[in-house]
Amino acid sequence: MPDWVNLSFQQGIQAESDTWYNNLQRLGSGGNAVTYLMASSGGQYQGVCFAVKVFRRVSMPDRRESFLGEVRFLRTCDHPCVMRIYDEGVYREDHPFVVAEYLPQTLLDVIRADSPTLVEKLSYALQLLSTLAYLDTKAVIHRDIKPQNIFVKGRSCVLGDFGLMKRLPHDEEIDVRQTTIKESVGVGMPFFYRTPDQVAYARGDANLTTKSDIFQLGLVIAQLFSGRNPERRAEHDDFLSDVLLEPKEAWITQIPFGFRDSIAGLIESMLIEDPENRPTAAELVDPWRGIFFAAAQQQSALEGRVFR
Repeated sequence: MPDWVNLSFQQGIQAESDTWYNNLQRLGSGGNAVTYLMASSGGQYQGVCFAVKVFRRVSMPDRRESFLGEVRFLRTCDHPCVMRIYDEGVYREDHPFVVAEYLPQTLLDVIRADSPTLVEKLSYALQLLSTLAYLDTKAVIHRDIKPQNIFVKGRSCVLGDFGLMKRLPHDEEIDVRQTTIKESVGVGMPFFYRTPDQVAYARGDANLTTKSDIFQLGLVIAQLFSGRNPERRAEHDDFLSDVLLEPKEAWITQIPFGFRDSIAGLIESMLIEDPENRPTAAELVDPWRGIFFAAAQQQSALEGRVFR
């Protein structure tokens, strides 16, 4: 099958750096690539495990270019909360691959475990907003922000899986509105984290901007604090139906009372339907930081430390 990659145990692939990586196990498969857990067998990273993402859709050249564009973009990033790329190469001429940091725990795992403290949740929210502010400076929309694509590394969050990312050309507004979402499956949005902006764009009714990522992150942060995604499921798996939200009362009660109003108010501002009225990531960083330090001060006074 030309669109499939199947590496056996310990099978090696050689990167551009001449370093060999040997397969340990398959981690998962997406629309465009298969990801393996591999160990470096030489060079400065000898013995270190990495997540190696191998492109598989060789029958779709446009998706290959999108995959390579994702790699090129990540190579330019130096934000600590953006997935780090260590190496790259091509397997059997047709399958480009990228060697990335291996981070086995996702934010979804953390949410399901119901383990983070209030301060930790606020820290995650603040880090992710910092990441979006950074992406905004690069005129990049991630488009696929969901707990499964956010990785937890100690006290840090790392945003990964930029396979649906879209660059916003400053001087080609027509491209923003009319370019087909070639790099995605279907209409190119996560089903349970759709945004009004994405739906309007897919319908051909409006431009897509970085404000769409703010809405998605608002859904994620609401889920982080309450355990539930406030977005209602679309009828009959209809991606282009209107985005509807649960009333605030359905998820706000899980937020600690002393900070409930301020946290819920910021989340609500991120979930404003009209992107024109939705704040930017840069505008949100300061108020979230204020709540974080207030909670950190309270935690320090109670236990003599901020984190466990």
